[in-house]
Amino acid sequence: MSDLALRSYYAMPAWAQSLALSAYGLRLRFLRYGRYNRRVLAELLRSQWFSRDQLQELQLARLNALLRHAATNVPYYRALGLPERVAALDELRGLPVLRKAEVRRNAASLVAGGRRASLGIHTGGTTGTPLNIACDRRTLQRNYAFFARLRHWAGAPRGRMVTFGGRTFLPPRQAAPPYWRRNATANILMMSSYHIAPHTLDAYIDRLRSFHPDLIDAYPSSIEPIARRLVAVGDASIRLRAVVTSSETLFPPVRQAIERAFGCRVFDYYGAGEMAAFVSQCEAGSYHVNPEFGIVELLRDGVSVGPGEMGEITATGFINPVMPLIRYATGDEAVQGSGDCVCGRAFPVVQRLAGRMDDVLITPEGRYIGRLDPIFKSVSSLHEARVVQDASDHVRLEVVPDVGFSASEAAGLVQELERRLGPSMRVDLVRVESIPREASGKLRMVVRETAVSAYRPQT
Repeated sequence: MSDLALRSYYAMPAWAQSLALSAYGLRLRFLRYGRYNRRVLAELLRSQWFSRDQLQELQLARLNALLRHAATNVPYYRALGLPERVAALDELRGLPVLRKAEVRRNAASLVAGGRRASLGIHTGGTTGTPLNIACDRRTLQRNYAFFARLRHWAGAPRGRMVTFGGRTFLPPRQAAPPYWRRNATANILMMSSYHIAPHTLDAYIDRLRSFHPDLIDAYPSSIEPIARRLVAVGDASIRLRAVVTSSETLFPPVRQAIERAFGCRVFDYYGAGEMAAFVSQCEAGSYHVNPEFGIVELLRDGVSVGPGEMGEITATGFINPVMPLIRYATGDEAVQGSGDCVCGRAFPVVQRLAGRMDDVLITPEGRYIGRLDPIFKSVSSLHEARVVQDASDHVRLEVVPDVGFSASEAAGLVQELERRLGPSMRVDLVRVESIPREASGKLRMVVRETAVSAYRPQT
């Protein structure tokens, strides 16, 4: 959305903003859902009960179809000399790993010739390096069919939903409720992730209670303060079928607080914006790689890790023929699982997701701000970036600029960050030559250096 359009939207009364969001929701519903989406979901509800042999046969057939398509129609893979087929899934290991920097450098040549890339997905990711992923409507409908299956696993295939996400649909200076808007088209109440603070929690809770949701889809950092307030005051009035979490590491104490607050299970999942991997929790609590979505390898120094060992999620996605990613290193990490799950599905098991370790920022008012990567999604001329809170009221936005990074893009990044953090937080953009990595080699996109502690009400 342009700056002028956003200012015009912010100037609308709340009811008109909800109307505008509902109108936009019509377009999203058209893109994400429809007859084809329902057909894919029906297939997924059948294939989830395939035997291990059937799933391996399905994966080998889809892998060979992908290799043949990529070797024939995708310039990058054609130049690479990609084989058109393999005899066994293990032979995938002989192909080179595709790094995010290579995707950024070769984005145009990774798009299949003859494919109409009518859509673009902008993904920031936990590494703070933006990517633009080309796709089409059918790709989106396949992608959302997997989320629909997760809702079936969670026992909430339909019904009223509340979402906490990365969209800034409220002005950052808004000091009073409502901190939410309604997308009537999708029967969704969109709650702001950027206005959660100790003094706003009761307003959020009151609206949740009156909306009677069946499901909440949220970042852990957004729903945790609300859950802890409910537990602290002994309020058991909001009962859900499930809570779905994603995009941040879900730690056990946070899961326990959410489940206690809402009287339901939490279903965590991993679905990177590159649409190369989908890992989701079943009813028994296991994290399953969804094998119809693609193949996931957990690698350390290029070698597959063993059970109980941590490795980088390296994914070969089946669902996006417009821009296929083969052995794509996501920069996220997980711990390899083993054995069969009591749920009865023969899907591969991941012990836990461990790679999304971003800190949260705390504003002077006590607002709890997590998941800031959306600010980078529209900027392709960055090598990497991170957000550092170095004082209670100051944030340093460090950027390693790439060719073409302009003053207007720099100003836009600062403005997007200010919209999320509000007027009490000062933001300075600093150009640096490089950003230091963690001991694990990962780049943390959000770091809190100040002694200000995250909001944690006593329970």
